[in-house]
This record gives sequence, structure tokens and C-alpha cells, in this order.
Amino acid sequence: METLKQMLSPMVFADQRMWPRTLSKNQLQLMEKIRAAKIRILEGSLHPAKASFVRPEVLASWQRSYQYGLKLYDYNYAPQLTQAEFDRLVGEKDILLKAAAPYICELETMLIKSKSIILLTDEQGVMLRVVDGNTGFLAEQNRRFQLGVGSVWSERTVGTCAHALSIELRKPIQICGPEHYSEMYGEIACSAAPIFDLDQQSLAGTLSIVTPSFREHSPHTLALVCNMASAIQHEFHYQLSNILVRAAFDNIDETVITVNNQGLIVSANNKAMTEFGLFDKDIEKMHIETLLGRHAPLKSLLASPQTVYDTGIEIEINKRKAILTAVKPVRSDRGANLGCVLLFKTENKGKSREARKKAGKKGAFDRIIGSSPQLKKTIDMAKTFAGLEEPILIQGESGTGKEVFAKAIHEASRPNGPMIAVNCAAIPRTLIESELFGYKGGSFTGAERHGRPGKIELADGGTLFLDEIGDMPLEVQPVLLRVLEEKQVFRIGAGEPIPVDFRLIAATNKDLEELVKQGRFREDLYFRLAVFKLDIVPLRERKSDISDLLHYFMQEYAKRQRMEVPALSSAVKCLLYQYDWPGNVRQLKNTVKYAMAMCKKGVIKLEDLPDTILQSAHLPPSGEAQETLHGPCQAEAPQQLDEMEKEAIQNALITKGYNISQTARSLGLSRSTLYRKIKEYGISLR
Repeated sequence: METLKQMLSPMVFADQRMWPRTLSKNQLQLMEKIRAAKIRILEGSLHPAKASFVRPEVLASWQRSYQYGLKLYDYNYAPQLTQAEFDRLVGEKDILLKAAAPYICELETMLIKSKSIILLTDEQGVMLRVVDGNTGFLAEQNRRFQLGVGSVWSERTVGTCAHALSIELRKPIQICGPEHYSEMYGEIACSAAPIFDLDQQSLAGTLSIVTPSFREHSPHTLALVCNMASAIQHEFHYQLSNILVRAAFDNIDETVITVNNQGLIVSANNKAMTEFGLFDKDIEKMHIETLLGRHAPLKSLLASPQTVYDTGIEIEINKRKAILTAVKPVRSDRGANLGCVLLFKTENKGKSREARKKAGKKGAFDRIIGSSPQLKKTIDMAKTFAGLEEPILIQGESGTGKEVFAKAIHEASRPNGPMIAVNCAAIPRTLIESELFGYKGGSFTGAERHGRPGKIELADGGTLFLDEIGDMPLEVQPVLLRVLEEKQVFRIGAGEPIPVDFRLIAATNKDLEELVKQGRFREDLYFRLAVFKLDIVPLRERKSDISDLLHYFMQEYAKRQRMEVPALSSAVKCLLYQYDWPGNVRQLKNTVKYAMAMCKKGVIKLEDLPDTILQSAHLPPSGEAQETLHGPCQAEAPQQLDEMEKEAIQNALITKGYNISQTARSLGLSRSTLYRKIKEYGISLR
């Protein structure tokens, strides 16, 4: 009798597609024998040693599955991650997903019409990608097995299956029909191969192909999966290596820019981006002359076959002097000119407190939109705090604009230094210490050879913004407190302190006082942070800001999309004012984007709003909503929004000294629109 090993053979292609092969009578009999043996072994009526025709690794997996409490005939549905958990996982697996994408697309083409499903999982068996060949088979299997992204398919949750066993054994494997533990998966065939991390030891994930019937499946699928997993792993390692090289480049304690042989900027490290005030989009196709000016010797410097020092080129950027200290040529093995590395020296960024206060941008808080008394009070307090050097704690619900306030405080106090943002909730507990404090080279397995500065070091001379500080692990909190007190940081594994000068801004949507009572946040750190505290009022408690925010977001979106700003129907104005905005300003912004994308004929109607907004007023979902709205808000809200708009225009006119051009610019309106609204609201121009 043939064994399962005889069912696997090298990969072949026919017309770029995989073709199934029907199993022989002997092979089908073997499958039924395996099914019967599984039932008897788990019932205890057959000793595993007497089932030599079952692969040992499969036997062991059955026994583990049984010990996990899974039943043979029950529907062992895979649990599902929450959307927030899945979003966080996708962020962590971003590089793997990008590396796998083109290969999964190629697989999809190969397997078209084969009723196969392609699965990409993480190292725990969580589904990251689930793809079929546009046959509808995936929808059918999803209904049966809950086979979707975010579902946790591990040996512990669903029993023996190919990718779970591949994770356990750390090698490729194919599982056919009754070899699966659960009988609900007893008809499918699945082939899986592991994808390893850079160290070739740690698993990064698995690639699998599932076919609906083990009776008719390609014997070459496992070889195909192995080849594709190997290709994905190679691309994954390549992208990881590039990121690590880039990290080393960014952590060089010099200002570095590279250009190609045409003088176009190819890359700039973090220090250069910060010193010159650049963003990634700024340097796309930018010529170095745009940055440095048309200095006479620049062309010859870029063409020089030797490194040139003391170039004599000095420039002033952001009121700081930068000197081009060296131009180093980059040559191919055969001497072809590939480009240059440019090294700069800039004036010391460490400034006195008085100098930093003078350097603060006067309009730093203009980005905060709204004119309600509550918001004005918070802005005034933030301006006062910006002139101090103490830590600031910003509290408020998600979406209220805590990071916007943090950026404004940074620009008002340390605009020439970097602002380094860290989301404490997004970094795994095991990594947050090295992320914040950095580490010495070779201090732990996997550490970069030359070490790495932490976010605190990178914030030297600027601002460190710790978002979601309520999620900072307890064991890290006393180390942060010591840094705040001593103004110096110790890298992990290092004995010498590094002096640092930074302003700390922390933000949270949690009640830190309550966390202190629960023992989940250190009291001493809380009292160190909470001396200067900003409480951002939720949007539902300052609805007079809705009009200003609507104006701003609609103008912003229209400008970006190169479209006319649509009008708002009265019913929409009413509903937007009536709604409580649990997601605050962020939700309002996203609602504006959605509505402007959906609206037709230049008017946003109820049917253009997201369903969640419509359902709050007990209206039909978008597409069915009528332009009616019942209740006391119907007449009141549009009127109040109009009054708020009138008040906003009056305030802007007073602020800008009744200068129409400046007032229109500050409101995001054209001059003609402003004149029309002045006439409409009967506003006096003196």
C-alpha cells in the first residue's frame, strides 16, 4: 500500500496553472484507515504504536489537540482578534506583508479557478492575508470555518492543521483530509511552509495553500508553497536589512546627504532632515543646488574623483549656519561615478532657555481650530506652559487633538530641535526600554553591533512626546523618572551616562489617578508629570467649535482634491450639531472626508453621511436617507451653526484689523466668499 510520502512529488506547471489529480483507490483506502485510527487512538481503543501508517508528527499533534480539550466532531471555530488588536498586528507585520504581496499575487494567478485559498499567517497562526482565485470559494469556506483575517488558527484553537504543525515543527508539511484533528476539516488538503526572520531561527510566519478536497488536489502544491515561502523570506530579509542599514545611517552623529551622479538627492539621514527642515516628499527629485544654492565650485566638487574637504560652501537654513565640510565620491568597482556623500557641520543646537523662548514661533497655536471659551482657555494655558521647561501632561479622549497641542507647544518652545513621538501602547513591552533608552552594541542577542540611541537621545535639544503614557509598563516608569530628575540617560548595557536636554510632553486618554489607585501607574511619576496639566475638552462639550472645524476640514479636503467646497444642507447641519462625536475632532474630520467624497451636485445631504452618524438620529443607512430630520434640532441647529459662523467671521475680522485678505486667509475662504457671507449675515465692517 502506498504511503502519504508517495503522494508528494516535484513541482511541475502546465500553462502557468496547477492542475488537480484524483487519488488512487489505494490512497483513498489509506485516508480512511487514518481516519479510523485517529478515532480509535483518541478513544483509547488503539495504541499509537500500532498505527505505523500515521506519521509520528501527526500523531503527536492529535494528542496535543486532545489535551487542549478540542473535540473531534465539534465545530472548533478559531477565535477572532479585535479590530484594534488586528490593526496593531498588521503594523508589526508590515514588512512581511509588503514582502509577501507580489508573491501572493503571483500565486493567485497560478491557482486561478483551482478553488484554492492562499493563507499568510504570523508565527502564532493569526491570519494576516486570506486570498482566493476569485471563485467565491473563500466566501463559502469563511461561512463554514470563519476563515478570515484576524482569526487565530493555532493547534490550541483548531487542532492539527498544516500551518500550525509547520509552526510547531519549523519545517514544511502537507496535511491531507483525516490527518486534520477536527472532522470539520476532514475533507480539505493543506500545504504550509515556514518563513524565518533574519536570524534564521525565529519564525516570522507561514505560507499555506488550502484546497477543498484532499481527493482531488495537486501533488505538487507543497513544493510550490516551499518555493514561494523561500522567495518571500528572501525579500523579507532584503527589506529588513535595508531598514537596519537605514537605521544605522540615521544614527550617524553627522549631517549626511547622498546624491546621484546628476546631483539629485537620493537620501538624507534623520539629522539632515531635521537640521534642514526637510520631509521625505521634499527631497523627491530635488537637486542639491535647490538646497545649497548655485555655488560656483559645487559642480566640480560633485565630479571630483577624490574626497574634498574644506569646500568653502556655507549656507544658512532655518536661521542656522551649515558648512559643507566634505564631499566623498561613490564609485563602482570599475570606477564609474555613482554619486557623492555630502557631510555638513551645523551650529550647536543646544541653546539657552531664553534663546529658545525667542526662537518660538509666534503662530505655533494657529493650527488649533476653534473659538469656544473652553478651547481658548486651554490654548492660553498651553501658551503659558510652553514658556516653561517642566514636563506637561495632556489628558483627553481619543481624537480630541492631544498631539496637535503637543506639536504647538514644541513649535512655541523648541522649534529648532527635533520632536520625537513615541506611542507607548504600540511598542511591545519587551522592546519599549531599548526604544526609549537605547542600547550599547552587543548588549543582548540581536543588538546592532554599534549600538543604537534611544528616542530620548534623539530628542536632545527638542521635545519628547510620549503618547498613551498610561500604557507604559510599570518597570520602565522609574527609569524614565530618573532621566527626568537627572537629565541624563544610560543606554542598556552601558556604564556611562549621556547628558540630555529635552522637554517632555506626555498624553493619555486614561484616568492616571485611577491607574495610580489600582497600582498600574507609579504615583511618583504621576506627580512629576501632573504639575502642569492640560485637559482637552471633548467636542460634545464645545459644539460651538463644530462650525470652525467644518470650515477648516472642508477647505483642506477641497484644496487637496482640487474640488469646489460643497454646501451643507440644513438637515446635515442639524445632524452634525446634534451628534455627540464620540470620536471627537478626528471623527468629524473623517466624516467630512467621507461626505465630500460621496456628495454630488455640490451639496452634502443626509445620504452622503456615514451610516454611524445617520443611525444616531434613527435614520435609514446612507443611500436611503431622506432629507428630513425630526425633533427640536431641526430649526435650532442650522441657526446655531450660522450664528457660530457669523461669530467666527466677526472675531477673525477684529483679530486681523478688518483686513479682508488676511481674514479670508485665516478662515480658509476666498475673498468673494467672505464678502458674500459678510453681506448674508449683515456684519458691519466698522
